[in-house]
Amino acid sequence: MTQGAQAEKPPAELLCLARYYSLQPLQKEGRWFGQLPDGTQLLFDDQLSTSFAQKFDKPDLEDVFSIPYPVGPITPVTEVDFDPGRIRQDALFKQTYGVTAAQVDLVTIDFLGQKLRVHRKVHAPFLRVSTRLTEALARDPSLRPFFVGLGGTFAWRNIAGTTRPSSHSFGVSLDLNPQLSHYWRWSKRLLWQNRVPQVIVDAFEAEGFIWGGRWYHYDTMHFEYRPELLDPSCNPRRIPK
Repeated sequence: MTQGAQAEKPPAELLCLARYYSLQPLQKEGRWFGQLPDGTQLLFDDQLSTSFAQKFDKPDLEDVFSIPYPVGPITPVTEVDFDPGRIRQDALFKQTYGVTAAQVDLVTIDFLGQKLRVHRKVHAPFLRVSTRLTEALARDPSLRPFFVGLGGTFAWRNIAGTTRPSSHSFGVSLDLNPQLSHYWRWSKRLLWQNRVPQVIVDAFEAEGFIWGGRWYHYDTMHFEYRPELLDPSCNPRRIPK
């Protein structure tokens, strides 16, 4: 590695991932990698032009940011495969949160009066969301049914229809009341639907959680902690202001 290469600054996206996950930037032979605690080196940019399906199945680290996550008013998602956040590196999540169910460090929190198990590393953001929603419920009690019969937080399982771990496996996700939600696998047609109010979405997004209602493959009950997709400094080239 040349002296010039040693002085080169890591890409903003890679620095961002190092901020939120168990990863260290590493440059080797002119290419950037993210090194995990177990020594695994994940390539940042494979420099290939790949489809959504290829990115979903075998992403490099840059692919995590390939679809910008939008915030603001809820709008129907009609662009095919516009699924910001569904592309992620499973090894990165496992090394950050737990390789096995027994390794996931869970704590019990009070979330709107309900006891939920979440990962210790994200319990503070969950509590901040709970505070925001408590204030929202005080203003508008009609929101309460969305938090009755919650779909759950921690569950060591795969994403439906895949062999990949769900974000629920790591204790970083929460599902609202399924009875008031829409999920693309429940529908005969892949046509976006939603009943979740803006105020609920805003409360989660303000604390670093993305919403499955922003996806073409919609899952409107689902929120997961993905701060790298909501921090503008993480990807100034793609994340809209």
